[in-house]
Amino acid sequence: MTDNFERFPDVSFGNMVQVLGVENIEIDRGSCIGDNTWLNICVRDDKTRMKIGKCVLVGRQSMISTGGYLEIGDYCLLAPRVYISDADHLFDDIYRPIIEQGATLNRSVIIEENCWIGINVVITGNVNIGRGSIVAANTVVNKDIPPFSLVAGNPFQVVKLYNPKSQKWERVRNEAEMFKVFADRNEVGLPDREEYRGTLVERSKIKRLDPILAGNGMHL
Repeated sequence: MTDNFERFPDVSFGNMVQVLGVENIEIDRGSCIGDNTWLNICVRDDKTRMKIGKCVLVGRQSMISTGGYLEIGDYCLLAPRVYISDADHLFDDIYRPIIEQGATLNRSVIIEENCWIGINVVITGNVNIGRGSIVAANTVVNKDIPPFSLVAGNPFQVVKLYNPKSQKWERVRNEAEMFKVFADRNEVGLPDREEYRGTLVERSKIKRLDPILAGNGMHL
């Protein structure tokens, strides 16, 4: 572990974590960055380009890259081998190496609080994943996900939605079922992002994820 990691107090890093653009990254207390993870900032300036909240687990062998702004909210869980990027390579000129043609910059990925991102998920483009959502393993996300949704597939489909009226996760198999849940949401209301974050902080007993989750070799 290099001296640069000292700028992240009370954050656990596994083995072989590579951070490019460390000055542009904020990671809040109690989070774990797993073995062999790569955090990359494409535009290195005086701005915060990547923000990872508190008590966030970034699973092993994950890659998170931004050319604009990328945020992962408090209490999010990322399984191993998750890929998240708001930047893509440009390829307009077929007579120039793609690596020399630059990238799509100034986009953003926002993953709001308390989301569970499954193994091998790909999140790419300019997207917002709503708070309290679950993204199933191997899912590809390239557009926005409403809050409190369970999605799966490539391209992803919404499988379940939380209904505040019934206070249950309800399966949505067609547009009519989805419309009903959204109508109930409009009637009853859902907590906005700040309200939801405050409730999580108030009710959570976790102040810091166990460093063993980051890896760092054998623990007995």
